[in-house]
Amino acid sequence: MRWVTLEDVANTRMISGWLIKRFIDPEATFAFVPKGTDPATIEGNAFHVDGAGLSPKEGPLSRTYQVILDEYHLLEKNPPAFRELIDIYAAGSKNWLRFRNEPAIPLRELLPPDAPPESGGLVTALLGIRLTTTDDQERLRLAATVFDLLYNALRIRAERAANERSVPR
Repeated sequence: MRWVTLEDVANTRMISGWLIKRFIDPEATFAFVPKGTDPATIEGNAFHVDGAGLSPKEGPLSRTYQVILDEYHLLEKNPPAFRELIDIYAAGSKNWLRFRNEPAIPLRELLPPDAPPESGGLVTALLGIRLTTTDDQERLRLAATVFDLLYNALRIRAERAANERSVPR
């Protein structure tokens, strides 16, 4: 299926693309439109496009991934490691624009005090993707690799911890 979002992919579209391809539509292909495109002209499933498809109905387009999580019940359908990844992402993305635009401010000062320790690394990796390539397909591909690796590490760690707890000592 064809999925359409705004060009110049940034962090929320990176995680949204990963959620779509990994958990909703493994055969997904992505197309990109300029900001201000009339939603009625979009051919495909729109996400993070103001006024169309899977986009927040109120406020800025900063939580598209949450709309996708809710629409497809992804938190309920996946193991606890999935929620852990979402929490890591959410904490790291809270001050995304300041992190990108104000490099003199240390990242640790921009993260919420209760942010998981992995949040800073994830937001830095996503910013690195955005700063090193302008190709939106490549941005989604690289971000998917980062999210897959983090998700696999969290999932495998949780499985190992569960196995250790089940072994009598």
